[in-house]
Amino acid sequence: MSELIPIKAFLGKYYTELNYSSIQDKYKNTKLDTFFEQRFFIQNNKAQMIVDPSITGLVAIISGNEIHISKELYDHPSIVITNSLENKSQNSNPRSLYNPEVFSTMAYLVCQNHTMFQIVGEVDEPIYLKYRSDYETFYNSVIIVEITGELEVEIIEEIESCSALNAVNNYILHPTSKLNLTTFYQNHISGISFFFRNIIAQNDSDFNHIVLGKGSSNIIDENKLQAHSQTKSEFLGVINSDGKKFHSILCVQPASEKYSVNVDYRDILSGNSDVTFFPVILGQEPDDSATITVSGVTLEEIPEEDREEEVKKYIDDIIDRATPERMVGVKRFYENKTKFLHFP
Repeated sequence: MSELIPIKAFLGKYYTELNYSSIQDKYKNTKLDTFFEQRFFIQNNKAQMIVDPSITGLVAIISGNEIHISKELYDHPSIVITNSLENKSQNSNPRSLYNPEVFSTMAYLVCQNHTMFQIVGEVDEPIYLKYRSDYETFYNSVIIVEITGELEVEIIEEIESCSALNAVNNYILHPTSKLNLTTFYQNHISGISFFFRNIIAQNDSDFNHIVLGKGSSNIIDENKLQAHSQTKSEFLGVINSDGKKFHSILCVQPASEKYSVNVDYRDILSGNSDVTFFPVILGQEPDDSATITVSGVTLEEIPEEDREEEVKKYIDDIIDRATPERMVGVKRFYENKTKFLHFP
């Protein structure tokens, strides 16, 4: 029977540099350093990918090392799914991708099963990636999504943590490809989430991300964008703090002077909420455009009878943009959107 283990003890020799990582400026006010003393069941004996015929639609359910994939997704002719357990190369070392500058890359130390989704043809409905953790657990996962050229793909991330969840998602966009990504945070009150997206946007590609986030005890949503020539990237967000903590980080690493990146985050603040956004562009700012707008509205400052209408007006244009372009397989998307828009 597994025992609750302090993260500090579990990390061993890596604790010192991860503890140092947690006090970087970008993690300021996240209280990330307090995470090391917390105790969890560590998932270390479930490294498997299961094709589950009971799951309907293009869906993968990711519980740390254990991945359940719908038969429909696994058999799709335009999607090739593999994982590192099938890689017989003796030269493959998943820990080589660990970088203490990014706290969430701890997943490379814990999770030895990396799952890759290669999109090689047209997909006429959204792909759903659902992340979840059980109570008192600390789950880690590593996902790679690669989109070949001239394809437009829609992906929905669903994040539902009952305890501690850490995910690294690598999105690789080949030249002229396009990814429309939507993230729904629907964490339980005890949930802690660390989510890192490593986005490699090759020449003339488009990356669009909308995050609809409800605060839990702590969420750190971190994005690193490697922007190549003529790439366009947009990050939109509505963060309903629900009196909790939500921290967004964006690091842009230009590989060209000709790219654009636009950010518009709207925060709905209430109670003792703590919502932050930390942007940084390493090196050359783009010739085309780089706009970063972050604003907030505090519920307690609005008369109670006007709150619903005022909040709706404040977030309406972003919510309208959170609409899939596909007509098939979207019921699940709209169910997530309805849950998010329920402001108790």
